[in-house]
This record gives sequence, structure tokens and C-alpha cells, in this order.
Amino acid sequence: MKKIYITGVSGTGKTTIAQELQKRGYYAISIDEVDGLCSWINPLTGENDGAQKVELTLEFVDKHDWICDVTYLQKLLDKDVDAAFVLGMATNQNQFLHLFDKILLLECRPETFCKRIEERTDNEFGKDKKVQEQILGRYESYAREMRAKGSISIDTDRPVEVVVEDVISKAIA
Repeated sequence: MKKIYITGVSGTGKTTIAQELQKRGYYAISIDEVDGLCSWINPLTGENDGAQKVELTLEFVDKHDWICDVTYLQKLLDKDVDAAFVLGMATNQNQFLHLFDKILLLECRPETFCKRIEERTDNEFGKDKKVQEQILGRYESYAREMRAKGSISIDTDRPVEVVVEDVISKAIA
């Protein structure tokens, strides 16, 4: 089985691509959408402040990490399928990147991901303007970091159907 991790900053299309892959019959997991897979953890206290049932202000985001339960993720990857796609961005992803055969990095223009964040209705992350500024400030350094880890870039400024075809061809090749 091929295991593919697809990442990118908020608004680059991870959830949309996960949904489209699922529609096409692929095993795809959006780490933000699976109950209990990720939680907001205060690194100073170790306190778990839940999943997305919090107010995602800059003050909250600065004091918490979005942590993926690696053991749970490994169980989700233990499927009898040809390919498993995991989409997300977690603070502790360096602890699980080794589980994947390929890493794809979703990238688009900042104005595109900011517009998507503003318009989406299924996720509140980035709605706070100060958090959005933080995303903008981290976008380029995150892309450099992921490219240094061998990620393959996917341009998500294109129509979703074209992007998903690109994801599939680069993931399965």
C-alpha cells in the first residue's frame, strides 16, 4: 500500500481534496475531520483543550498546538487498500512523516487561501484576522521546510478536478 501525506497551510484545499478523493473511491482521511485524531494541546500544561469546539483566536492558537495522535493515525493507516491519503497539517507532524511514502505540498497564492478561509463554513480556523496574518507570515517558511523534506508541490490555484488528477498522478506514480 502506498501512503501519501498531503499538507499545506490553511485554505490550500486539504479538506476539499480529501472529499473529492473519497468521492472517487480512494481511502482519504482529513485529520481535522476524524473525531479524536487531533486536539488542541497546551504544551506548557499538557492540557487537552479539545478539537474544534474552542474559539480560535490568536491568543488561543499561540498557546496551543494542534496535535495528531500518532498511534490512532497508525491504526487508521492499517487498511487493506492500494493507496491511503492523509491530508492535514499538525504541529507534531515530524513525528509521523516517516509513515508515508510520499509527501505532497498544496500551494496557492496567498490571496486564494485567504479568500477560501473567509468563505468556508466547515472550519473556523483562520477566521480571526490576527490568525490569518500569522498564516500569511508562516506560509513561505512552511513551504520551504516541506520542500526540504522532499515534498512534491501541487498548485491548487486550478480547478479542483485538475488538482485532484494531479494529486493522484503524483501520488500513485
